[in-house]
Amino acid sequence: MVDLIFTSDGKEYLTPTQLINEIKGELYDQGGRINLVELAKNIGVDLAHINAHLNEVLKGQKDIQHVLGQLIDHSYISRVAGEINEKLQQQGQISIGDLTIHYDLPAEFLQQIVDKNLGKVVFGKQDKNDPRIYYTESFIARTKAKIRGALAGLTRPTPVASILNQVDVNEKMFFSLFDQTCMYGTLTSRLPGAQYIPNVYARSQNEWVSNFYRQNGYLEYDALNRLGITDYKQYIKKQLVNEELHYLSSCIISKSILERVQADIDECIASKSYTDLQSNLPSVFNEKDIEMILNAALTNQQRQQILVIESYVISKAFVEKLADSCDELVKANAKATVESGKYQEYQISLHSSHLRSQKSDDADDKVDKREERRKKAASGKSGGGTQGRETKTRSTKKFNRGGNKNIAETDDDDDVQVKKMVLEVVAADEVRDSIQPLLEEESLDDLLEPLTAHLFPKLNEKGLEAAASIYVATVADRTANRRQTHNELQNKLNALIGDVRLFEKGTKLLPQDVQTQLVKYLLKSLCTDIVNEVLNYIAAEQNLGTKAETLNNDQKLKFVNELPSEFKTPLVQLVKSLSGQSIDDFMTTVEEALIPCSMILKKIDKKKDRTVVLNHKHQLLEQLNKCEDVALALHLATLAIFTTATHCMLHASGRHVTAILAFLKQYLTEEQANELTSYHDFVTLMLSGGSEVENAKEKLKEKLPVIKSIANEFKKAGSEK
Repeated sequence: MVDLIFTSDGKEYLTPTQLINEIKGELYDQGGRINLVELAKNIGVDLAHINAHLNEVLKGQKDIQHVLGQLIDHSYISRVAGEINEKLQQQGQISIGDLTIHYDLPAEFLQQIVDKNLGKVVFGKQDKNDPRIYYTESFIARTKAKIRGALAGLTRPTPVASILNQVDVNEKMFFSLFDQTCMYGTLTSRLPGAQYIPNVYARSQNEWVSNFYRQNGYLEYDALNRLGITDYKQYIKKQLVNEELHYLSSCIISKSILERVQADIDECIASKSYTDLQSNLPSVFNEKDIEMILNAALTNQQRQQILVIESYVISKAFVEKLADSCDELVKANAKATVESGKYQEYQISLHSSHLRSQKSDDADDKVDKREERRKKAASGKSGGGTQGRETKTRSTKKFNRGGNKNIAETDDDDDVQVKKMVLEVVAADEVRDSIQPLLEEESLDDLLEPLTAHLFPKLNEKGLEAAASIYVATVADRTANRRQTHNELQNKLNALIGDVRLFEKGTKLLPQDVQTQLVKYLLKSLCTDIVNEVLNYIAAEQNLGTKAETLNNDQKLKFVNELPSEFKTPLVQLVKSLSGQSIDDFMTTVEEALIPCSMILKKIDKKKDRTVVLNHKHQLLEQLNKCEDVALALHLATLAIFTTATHCMLHASGRHVTAILAFLKQYLTEEQANELTSYHDFVTLMLSGGSEVENAKEKLKEKLPVIKSIANEFKKAGSEK
């Protein structure tokens, strides 16, 4: 059976042999290169028939190749090789990449063509660094000449990219030919962004670096960078071979600068003063440089003798001098802290904090021991109880994890509390004010704040030590005098309470409405003084700095409620009685309040009471005879006459004089009553502030001797009666 191949239009047919011959004929007609699609179109058959018989065409035909859907024969390859050689001779170099674009053929195929014909048809050399590039000897010679000419004219560092733009040479070619062409300089690297450094520039650069270093003893990194030296460490190692160098953050220094700093520090210590390194060193040195210089220059012995603040080196002796100027301040503040009770409160707070910490530690120990017993119990079991032991172990681990966390948190809280609990005996502002005059004399105003910050904690610690000494001495003195103070206070309170009892007796002689006013006044004045004495005594016994005189009744109650229970209960009732209207209630509560103070009230002695009343009258008359205050004179005269007339004491204020005079009319003669009433009216007129004030004052001055006479002579009149 004959195998026939019909054309695309179906009008003609071919045998396979004829098709193969047609393919070869078309390839020849097209100059040795044809696309398979175009080939099928030209022959008039389907592309599938071409592909089906392609292997038969290539079989036994070494001069025909199938390349990416194209047929290429040996004649075309020879012609391409010739064209490539012509391009190479004209341009001096070619690249496979350019040929790929020009011929629209694979790079590998073109590479094979060039490599097979190199030295035969293609006359040139292959680049060793890039086998895809080829060039001629004349091109290399021309390129070397261009590079040599460009580099010879340069006198300062120049980017390689700028040189390449001028000579029109690619980067790879430049780097490959540089070592063969130039003896005028060096490259900083063989990477993009490299620079060319001419030898003439390098020589002047080296001379500048050497001269600057010899004259100044240092080299600044920024200056080296401006000279184009990027790797300054390697450069300096080569340039300054035998020098002992010290690398700082911004520069390199010589040994001489270090020795100069050491000499300044020695002088600072010897003179017990200070030195500013910034003023003694080049201005380019920054704070980090100075810090590194000090670390290199200072010995361990010197470190113990100086204080470094910024660029200043200050001897410890100078700092001690500043601290000594604050001694009086520290002592005065320590004394005031103890006297105000702040130191005692601080010690109590500190003690409470330690107790809480100790309780926490005890609780932790109990937890640890409990866990240890659990572990021992779990490990002591035997037999088939492995599951139980595993459960115990897991539970214990979980408990420990949580427990440790809580313990750590508690410890941290205690540490924070202890750190916060520092009593400020000396304030930072006070330290600043004390040392400021000395620093201003030395023109060291800039160091005021840092030196204050340095001295403040030390002076405060010194103040705490001084306060502790003062407190110990105070406690010792207080213990020695406590018995004497206790007896003195007991006698004083008995006298005051006796006075209250006698004053109350006098109050009961007056009308009921006046009695109520006088009782309130007695509670507010003399009774309040008694309560203050008791509270001050207890505050001193409890090492508290509270002063009862400065507290109102509500504050007194708050203070009493914070006392131990043996004091709290009776004192609460005592303080509350001051707001009442009964002297009897006060007398009852004050007696109960004195029991925890180990004080007792003496029994009533009527003979002694008469002596007290008589002495009180004499005191009133003595004050009256010396008094020049016209209003006070009436007050004293009224009380003296009342005491003489009733043989009772009376505690009253000026506002009660009117009521007392009304009561005394029954004991006075008509003339005496009129004089006292007239005098009282003029006092009222004077105190009213009207237009008759001056006239009233004149009248009162005239009548003052009469009033004094009435009070003094009333005793005689009373005796006659």
